[in-house]
Amino acid sequence: MFTTTRNSDTAPPPQGEHETTGVAAKEKVTGVGTWFLRNIWYYAVPGKKLRPGQMVAKTILGEPILIGRDRTGKPFALKDICPHQAVPLSKGRFDGCEVECCFHGWRFDTAGICTAIPSLASGQDLKICNIKTQSYPCTEHQGCVWVFMGDRTDSLPDVPCAPGLEGVSYDQSTVTLLIPTHIDYATAALIDPAHVPYVHNAWWWRSTRNMREKVKRYVPEGNGWTMVRHQPSKHSIAFQLLGNHIETEISFRLPGIRREYLTFGGRTFLSGMSTLTPIDETHTELNHTTFWTVRGLAPVLTPVINYFVREFLGQDQRIARMQEIGLRCDPNLIMTIKDAGTPGHWYFLCKKEWALATSEGREFVNPIKESILRWRS
Repeated sequence: MFTTTRNSDTAPPPQGEHETTGVAAKEKVTGVGTWFLRNIWYYAVPGKKLRPGQMVAKTILGEPILIGRDRTGKPFALKDICPHQAVPLSKGRFDGCEVECCFHGWRFDTAGICTAIPSLASGQDLKICNIKTQSYPCTEHQGCVWVFMGDRTDSLPDVPCAPGLEGVSYDQSTVTLLIPTHIDYATAALIDPAHVPYVHNAWWWRSTRNMREKVKRYVPEGNGWTMVRHQPSKHSIAFQLLGNHIETEISFRLPGIRREYLTFGGRTFLSGMSTLTPIDETHTELNHTTFWTVRGLAPVLTPVINYFVREFLGQDQRIARMQEIGLRCDPNLIMTIKDAGTPGHWYFLCKKEWALATSEGREFVNPIKESILRWRS
C-alpha cells in the first residue's frame, strides 16, 4: 500500500525549490496538492478558438497570462499585466501586431517589448524598448496551443501530442471543464481505473454488476508510461458492436496528460488526449480533445462526440466537487493502493524526478519499471 499525505516524501528536497520568472521570492514546495510542476508545457487553449488578431486571458499556475495569435497566425503568450500600472493587457486592444493597454495606451509587441508610450512629448527621451512584460514560449501542435511555464527556456522539452495520428488527416473537437481540486488530485483520478464502474455507471458504458479482473502490461516511455496495445473491455456497448478488430493503447505523460487511441484493422480511427492545466492551488482546467480520422463528418460527429465526452467527464467533475468538500479538512489520505492505484504512485514519482532533474540541470530519468498490474473493475 502506498500511503500519501499532504507532506509526504513525494515532494522534492530543498534543491527542488522553484522560482517564478520575474518574481524575486522563492516558494519551497512540499507534499501532495501543494506545488506545481514547472519547466514543462501546459495546454492553454484549442487552436480553433484563437483566430488571427484575437487574444484570450488565462490563469496558469496562478499566473495571469494573455494568449494571442498575430496576423500571420503565430500564437504568443505574455504576462497579462501592464508594467506601467498593472492593468491587464487583455482588457485592451490587439491589432494583430501590438497589444494596447486600455489605461494609458502603452503598446507592446508579441514578444512583450514596449513599442510606444503616447504621453511622451517631444524631447522626452526614454528607451522604451527596455520596458517589457514577461513573455512565455508558446506553440501550436495538432491544433492545440501550449505554453511553457518555467525559466529553463534554453532547451525546451518536446511538445505533448495525441498518439496514433502520424501521417493521417483528422478532424478534432475539444470539451473544457473546471475541476475544483489541485492538479495532483485531478491527475490521480484521471489515471485511476478502479473508479470507472462506480463513477461512470451508465447504460452506454459499464456498471458494477459486470466487474472483471484486468491484467495489463505497462512500460516506461518519455516522461510517463504506456499501457501496451490491447483489445478494449467489452463493457461498452460501442465496443461490443464493433467486434474483436479494435485495439487500444493508453498512455500518460507529465504534467497531467492521459492519451488513448483506437485502431480498427491496424488503422487509427479515434484518438483522445485529456490535459490538466492548473489554474491555481484549488482549481484545474480539464481539456479533452477528440481526434477522428473519418473526414467530412465533422458537422455530424462533433455534437455527438462532445455530448458523450461532456457526459463522461461531467461524472468525474461531480465526484471532484464532492472530493473538494473533504479536502477542505486537510485530511491524511491513502492516495494509492496496489495495483489499481499504482499509476497514481507513478505520477508522483515522475513529478518528483522531473523537478529534481530540472533543478540539477540534467536529463529526466524515468523512474518507472516495466510492470504487469492487476485489478478488478
